[in-house]
Amino acid sequence: MKCLQFFPVIVTRYPQDEDHAPILEDEAQARVCNAGEVCDGDLILASFDDNGRSDYFNDQYPASGYAYNPTCICGVCCHLANHPGPVVVLAFWDGWCDPWPADAPVLIIPSEESRIQAKGSS
Repeated sequence: MKCLQFFPVIVTRYPQDEDHAPILEDEAQARVCNAGEVCDGDLILASFDDNGRSDYFNDQYPASGYAYNPTCICGVCCHLANHPGPVVVLAFWDGWCDPWPADAPVLIIPSEESRIQAKGSS
């Protein structure tokens, strides 16, 4: 038996405009998970707004997790310093961290490695 988790979110179509880079991966592989479940190499597509609707980023990016440090000097980590639960950092580039509450829903396309691991555990 497999456990399923249902998320109170609405995934909208990916915007097809000049502001959003095309997704070069199979969009049918996209799934919603908690930020704490994102693995290195997973492609991050969108967060969800307060109404639960997908909020696509202008360009998707691969996750490359780092340990969360609320006193980090990046200027972003400090914004979640008082978050009541665990926080994860999904990426780091050019001196900026990408911290998320671990229980926040995120839309991803799992990396090939993540898909192989998921098949092996089912």
